[in-house]
Amino acid sequence: MAEVATESKTDKSPAANGEAPMNGEQQEAHYQLPDAKALEEAGNLLVRDENGNETPFKSLYENQPGRRLCVFVRHFYCGHCEEYVRYLAKHLPPEKLASASPPITLTIIGCGDPQCIPDYRTRTMSSLSKPYPIYTDRDRAIYTKLGMIQQLGGETKPEYLTTSVTSSVVSSLKNIITSGPKGFKGGNYSQNGGEWLFEDGELKWVRRMRNSADHALIEELRDALGMQ
Repeated sequence: MAEVATESKTDKSPAANGEAPMNGEQQEAHYQLPDAKALEEAGNLLVRDENGNETPFKSLYENQPGRRLCVFVRHFYCGHCEEYVRYLAKHLPPEKLASASPPITLTIIGCGDPQCIPDYRTRTMSSLSKPYPIYTDRDRAIYTKLGMIQQLGGETKPEYLTTSVTSSVVSSLKNIITSGPKGFKGGNYSQNGGEWLFEDGELKWVRRMRNSADHALIEELRDALGMQ
């Protein structure tokens, strides 16, 4: 489910987007690139599409044209992340990303069962004529290898939450209940994600979530993508 986030905040600086003051090491840890060995090992781990077909994670960014932005979300019923994907769809639709130089492909990766993917696409990408590709790291092996943490809560309400926190939680619960058996297969509720940018197979930028409402805001993403 979505977890509580409260006060609005407009600071978009890299160390901002929602936390109490931290020392420099803590502030920068979520931007730290993994070492080459960890990234290589993560690249060999498998993701699955909605049909359960497996492919190495690295196939999403190696030997691929342009840039690849991989957005790891939380479980497939997290209301906060669903709002975030809709926020991305509004500000960074595939057509806009494709027109960038070099072009950008955005891929969503969750941590639930592959059978949850079609409904997730319907709930989050109805505004897109060509939805973002969605995969899942059901065992969370890539999340773990790349240092994405398990941490609930959040002290601020980011700009991508357009509804109240209560509404987000209610939406999560409703989707879980109405999904039947799939409602128990959305993924680990405490697992957070992050944003990973690759170019020519090389990792250029990363931002890991520090809590359940801490995805990168659009201004920071545009800066990382050179789209300002």
